[in-house]
Amino acid sequence: MHCGWFLVLAPALLAAPALLGQRWTIQYFYDQARDELTITDLAFPSAQRGIAVGWTQQRDKKPKPVSLVTSDGGEHWSLSPLEDMPRSIFFLNESAGWMVTEDGIWSTEEAGRSWRKIADQKKPKKKLGPTPPGGLILRVWFLDARHGFAAGYQKTVLQTSDGGRTWTALPEAAKPTGNPAFTAYTQIAFDGPHGLIVGASVPPRRDLGPFPSWMDPERASRAREVPTITLVLQTLDRGGHWAAENAPLFGLVSAVKMAGADALDVFSYGPSFEWPSEVYRVDLRNGKSFSVFREHDRRVTSVALFPGPRAFLAAVEPTGRLNTVPIPGKVKMLTSSDLTNWKDMDVDYRAVATNLMLAGPDPEHLWAATDTGMILRLTQ
Repeated sequence: MHCGWFLVLAPALLAAPALLGQRWTIQYFYDQARDELTITDLAFPSAQRGIAVGWTQQRDKKPKPVSLVTSDGGEHWSLSPLEDMPRSIFFLNESAGWMVTEDGIWSTEEAGRSWRKIADQKKPKKKLGPTPPGGLILRVWFLDARHGFAAGYQKTVLQTSDGGRTWTALPEAAKPTGNPAFTAYTQIAFDGPHGLIVGASVPPRRDLGPFPSWMDPERASRAREVPTITLVLQTLDRGGHWAAENAPLFGLVSAVKMAGADALDVFSYGPSFEWPSEVYRVDLRNGKSFSVFREHDRRVTSVALFPGPRAFLAAVEPTGRLNTVPIPGKVKMLTSSDLTNWKDMDVDYRAVATNLMLAGPDPEHLWAATDTGMILRLTQ
């Protein structure tokens, strides 16, 4: 069970009323005979402007980083090459945005039609332990054109006051428990002056063996889920002051959204856990949290949260005994207006994914991208 103010993470599943006639339709699909498109992040800062980033790849060939841009609400998309492999994007408005790549941080003032590198990624210290190739930073969030934050591997949290050209370390990020070699801050969320930066410390486990769970399902199915150290940094004054907290919890926080007095977070669990994921609501006024959604056949990967309240869940139906098998499953979308009764929404039967991302400026203009090269739109 999750409790305590630090789980300000545990989001308030502000549910979205299920409007009659709403359905998710495929608006873009990268359908090439030899290439596949993997989308890693999606942003829709307005009803008309949308940006997706990822890479295309042919079998046994090097992936090619690309972006997809639309200026007409997704009716038409333009595919363009990028100079570096993207990890995530953040947009402040229709024009101004930032992109984190393996080798740097880039900015755009043209809604993603062109990018300019403004900072090189700091390379991980090899002596600390195994980290993926590239730099430390995983994602950024900007409060205005100059003031922003970055989070990533090895307990890294940075702040900038010049639009991302220079960065300084946030001292509070090092305070929570956890060996930096196995610790990362992976999520950032703000709503007004209130902000959260969330991560986890996950030491290696000998009982899981040297291979991914899907390569050794028998071993993975016998592995017992154990708590990990969840890390939370919280600010109430736009990052002027931060409070650090940590606690042992089951699962990893894979998504965080905030709206008003509530937050919504998704915990993803291990391959053999009873549920593949669980969604929590937290009252940011008192820190109380409670579970609002968990199903055996729904692995939630993204949430959208709006005042009202309105909430949407993007999920995948697991395809095997293990929750983490990397085989695309059917896309499932859910909505609720009371945080108790969740309704499955109509989704194009062709939509499959292992991971989804939700993005949109309001509940009436919402999109979802899949890591299988599809972009879906919520339509009437």
